[in-house]
Amino acid sequence: MRLMARAAYSDYPLCCVYCRSLLAAAAGCLRCTSCGRSFPLAGDVPVIFNDERSAFTTADFLAGPRSTYSGDERWAKRIAGWLPSASRNVCRTRAYRKLAELLGDRKPADVLVIGSGDRHLRYGAVSELPQVRILEVDVSLEGAPALVCDAHDLPFEDGAFDLVVCEAVLEHVFDPKRCAAEMHRVLRPGGLVFATTPFMQQVHMGAFDFFRFTRSGHRALFASFDEIESGIATGPASVLVWSVEYFLLAWTANLWLRRAAKGATRLLLGWLTQLDHLLANRRSALDGAGGFYFIGRSAVAGAGFSAKDAIAYYAGCDDAR
Repeated sequence: MRLMARAAYSDYPLCCVYCRSLLAAAAGCLRCTSCGRSFPLAGDVPVIFNDERSAFTTADFLAGPRSTYSGDERWAKRIAGWLPSASRNVCRTRAYRKLAELLGDRKPADVLVIGSGDRHLRYGAVSELPQVRILEVDVSLEGAPALVCDAHDLPFEDGAFDLVVCEAVLEHVFDPKRCAAEMHRVLRPGGLVFATTPFMQQVHMGAFDFFRFTRSGHRALFASFDEIESGIATGPASVLVWSVEYFLLAWTANLWLRRAAKGATRLLLGWLTQLDHLLANRRSALDGAGGFYFIGRSAVAGAGFSAKDAIAYYAGCDDAR
């Protein structure tokens, strides 16, 4: 199997997130060629934030190897990795196969992954494309991203990428519409986006969790894209397991009891998530899905998605008519 071609940040011209001018390498940092602002390196990873608007600050990363997970949480996540999962993504393999088909003969195919996290994703068929270059960015150093930045202000020139991947991220940003607009900006004409976002899921990542989207609401986020494909990413069976888990968690704030409740739920009920494969293509499952995916193509000016479009877009079974 071909190894995934991870790109380096130096493969792309980087832009200042204040004035959009180009950045140039300087001693221990990147410096804006226009406004003179500098952006430091955490080790060899650039940290590029607009401190005036971001929830994160550059200083957070200079103080130490900041991550969205504490050391104790990372340990707990490793233990959880040995247990059955409380959820099941039923779209990823098919979606990456579709994206590889859509990218076609683009050589090189430049792919931006927003939120590489600690998941070590392999991007399926996309990573097997000839001359593909995959650049991973995040607001955490946990997954060894090529650079640290905020999805509200991507430090790239317009039209730098052929595909933007954004899995399980938009619930964690304060302005999802702005982030979707940034994805559109950094795509080449006809560029692709692949996003997954939760609907029926409880709070995760604590204070860094803000939004949920119905299928129609998720489509509205990507109003400037023509839809190619969309549907259930995580089904109602995963929602059931999550609900049992969070019912048990509601009884205690004790960290160890909560971890025990999570472990017990996954050991006893994790097998149920396999049922999501049977439910993924059923219209009757849309209203109770755990989350949705969207594959779209960057649209020409004038494309949009109105309230009337959203009403017509509804495809579930909870219709009063």
